[in-house]
Amino acid sequence: MSLVATWLHRDLALLTLGSMDASIRILTVAAAFAALAAGADIQHKTSDFQGHAGKIGFDEYAVAGDAAQAVVLLYGSGGLRATGFPLEAQARLLARGGRRVYVPHYLDATRGSAGDPELHYEIWARTVLDAIGFIGSRNGIPPERIAIAGYSLGASVALAAAAMEPRLAGVVDWSGSLPDAYREVNWLPPLLILHGGKDRTVPVFNARQLAELCSLRGFACELNIEPEEDHAFSAAAIERVDGLIQDFLNRVLPRQSPAEANL
Repeated sequence: MSLVATWLHRDLALLTLGSMDASIRILTVAAAFAALAAGADIQHKTSDFQGHAGKIGFDEYAVAGDAAQAVVLLYGSGGLRATGFPLEAQARLLARGGRRVYVPHYLDATRGSAGDPELHYEIWARTVLDAIGFIGSRNGIPPERIAIAGYSLGASVALAAAAMEPRLAGVVDWSGSLPDAYREVNWLPPLLILHGGKDRTVPVFNARQLAELCSLRGFACELNIEPEEDHAFSAAAIERVDGLIQDFLNRVLPRQSPAEANL
């Protein structure tokens, strides 16, 4: 049985026991399984790189062969093993489009701690930019062909990194907010903002404020509010926004071969 099939079997069992985490994950795991069944054999590697804050771990997901674009995927404050966001299933879904997906362990920069975010956004954002530099040196993919997708704290870190690197192709902000220190930003790449209308962790006004900022300063921005969703989305909402994410990435990162990208 494949790894994704194993996850799906496990989550189906948990769902019969009433596990909410399983219900949140199950559609994205099932979609990743469908991608494998369609022939997208996604390879998963782990490694590390040297950043300004020290050694940083990262995960890479990709189909076999070269890729001309990449997505940097950032987890929330719960880290790699948090149950509110199906990180690995999302990484596999994004990778099936022929893009390399990187998950830098940005919390390594603060020894795994997600505490005092206002004090640490800059070091986390610089760690993400170190990862983007590493991707460029390793695979020849420049910032113009890299998008960042982040969930919760990871979305806020993604926005901070984008404020510091204007060449990025785009940012997916899922249940996050723009940190206060970056509200005077003069440029942001195209944004897709995803937020739950009943979010009790990061209230939805944060998403509306960011959309208003984009409108005032002429930044490209798409706002999608799921009116009945909390901070962690239901399985049905995850399925809906996965389609929005794929459409967004297809626009900001049009598919092309490495040879075409280097012309």
